Amino acid sequence: MAKSSKKVKTIDKWRKKKFYSLFAPKLFQERELGQSAAYEPNNLLGRRVPVNLMVLTGNVKKQHINVTFKVVKVQGDSAYTDISKYEIVAAAIKRKVRRQKDRIDNSFKAVTKDNKLVRIKPMIITVSKTSRAVRSELRKALKRFLTNFMAKNDYDSLMNDIINEKLQKEAKFSLSKIAPLRSIDIRSLILLKQEASAKDQSK
Repeated sequence: MAKSSKKVKTIDKWRKKKFYSLFAPKLFQERELGQSAAYEPNNLLGRRVPVNLMVLTGNVKKQHINVTFKVVKVQGDSAYTDISKYEIVAAAIKRKVRRQKDRIDNSFKAVTKDNKLVRIKPMIITVSKTSRAVRSELRKALKRFLTNFMAKNDYDSLMNDIINEKLQKEAKFSLSKIAPLRSIDIRSLILLKQEASAKDQSK
């Protein structure tokens, strides 16, 4: 006689999870980014949420920029975030590059006034072709400008000035004394550490 098969009771894991509302930082008026499920509040810490900047600002001109938020605090049913990454999409960068113009890229680490370590990747587009010496001077001058700017501004102010393109305009004005420039953009900025070490600061 065949043994009767016992029914195994399955547990729906999703029923055990709780939904939390995710909120942007004060820079974006703490707008709700959506919801995320987790078993415990601590499971949300460090979770990243990519959002297109056009969705946050309502500005169609910002649709080529993505911002990634990282959960840093959970209170009750609410999870609060900070910006962990700012990035221009690759297709938008390609559209900026034209013939008979130079594209000058760089990537380096810097420390903000409130001691956060970031990696920033700026890009210069010139009005016309330039010599190797001029390109080298522009690259070094922009690194000096950005390093000094970040040392005088905290992380939130820095991100605000990048998103509003204030930093890019000031940099372009300063470096245009070296050569005529079409644009200066921040291709990417990534928050590496919430608190930079003495070694990071000495670089």
